[in-house]
Amino acid sequence: MKSIYTSQKDMLEICQDGDKYFLRYPTFNITMPEVVQEIPKEAADSYMSGEHTGKELMNYAQYGFWKSKKQYTQDESDKLFIEDHPSFILKNPENSRCLFTAEEFRQIVTQAIVSELEPSELNAIGIVDSHLELLLVDPVGWEEEIEAVHLEILQEKINNYIHFLESKQYVERYGDKFDKKVIHITFQYSPSDNGLAFLAAVQKVLQNSDMSLKVELPDDDIFSDKENISEDSNHPNQDQEKLSKERYLQIKKEYKMRLVLVIVLFVLFSILSILLIINLNRFIPLGATAMATVVPFNHFLLVPLWEEKKVIEAEHPEWKDLSTSGARVPSTEASKRNIASIGSIIALFLSFALLYRPAKVYQKVPTADELKNLPKIENKGIPKLDNKKIPKIKRGLEE
Repeated sequence: MKSIYTSQKDMLEICQDGDKYFLRYPTFNITMPEVVQEIPKEAADSYMSGEHTGKELMNYAQYGFWKSKKQYTQDESDKLFIEDHPSFILKNPENSRCLFTAEEFRQIVTQAIVSELEPSELNAIGIVDSHLELLLVDPVGWEEEIEAVHLEILQEKINNYIHFLESKQYVERYGDKFDKKVIHITFQYSPSDNGLAFLAAVQKVLQNSDMSLKVELPDDDIFSDKENISEDSNHPNQDQEKLSKERYLQIKKEYKMRLVLVIVLFVLFSILSILLIINLNRFIPLGATAMATVVPFNHFLLVPLWEEKKVIEAEHPEWKDLSTSGARVPSTEASKRNIASIGSIIALFLSFALLYRPAKVYQKVPTADELKNLPKIENKGIPKLDNKKIPKIKRGLEE
């Protein structure tokens, strides 16, 4: 079987074996790295002449018919667009996930992250403070849907950096008189908990070598002071404990803020309920609104933090007295809290406005004693007739 046409853009290859034609393209799947399917000669000619795209040819190989753009649904069009432009799946992986099967989604995500992270490339190299420093730039997010693939490709790139240093490929240009060789990783997005654990594991591997790991996190997240995960590669356990302590202080501070908000919401609900009761208005719908806003806020935003805080305090009871004044809450957590609290307050006030009707003020009914004490009206100005006859008025003209 020989190759007769190769397209790097569409990442496919057309092969011929006698009278038969085959389509070959990668899947980015370890268990089945590529697909080879037989296609008619007419289909191969139609693609090579530019009549159909590579994706349409793959669809034809899978389903046996051409599908025009007019026949695509919106989801199919979105799917084809992402397949042609894989990097777009990283913008909103949660929404894009439903367009693909699990295997297809992993393939697209792998292709997108590989194109962004470039695991086989060295981003930059130079000498900083008499140390050889290799810069690794990670522009990919850490959403749950893509976290596993992100970790795999990041690990591959770090391994390539380590191999570059171990094989001394830098000697010809920079020499080899360095006390330390630093892999400096700059993240555009703050790593997840699994990402931080992975970095700690890498640091542990490097502790007995002349290499060290330096990590730079975004300004607006937990570690905004840009401290390294490991300033001293000889103390990885201390650095990991430092990360755990930072995380605990962050949780503790956010828990306090959310607890105060829950108390404020309950106080607000109580005040509004009392106003409705005093004015003889319906207050049960306001209670239903509180059940739909304040209670979920407490259940989904406060309780999980309290449980996580208790677990950490059970493991490190000495941390209970630590001050949270220097801790910075991640912007994502702060946004969740602010949106939920503002939404709850608006819902309570809106419900109150729809239910509140001021009670009518009625005039006081006088008592019997008050009626007796009313002043009497004198009629001196009205003349008495004393049985005098009232003269009749003659009608008509007087002559």
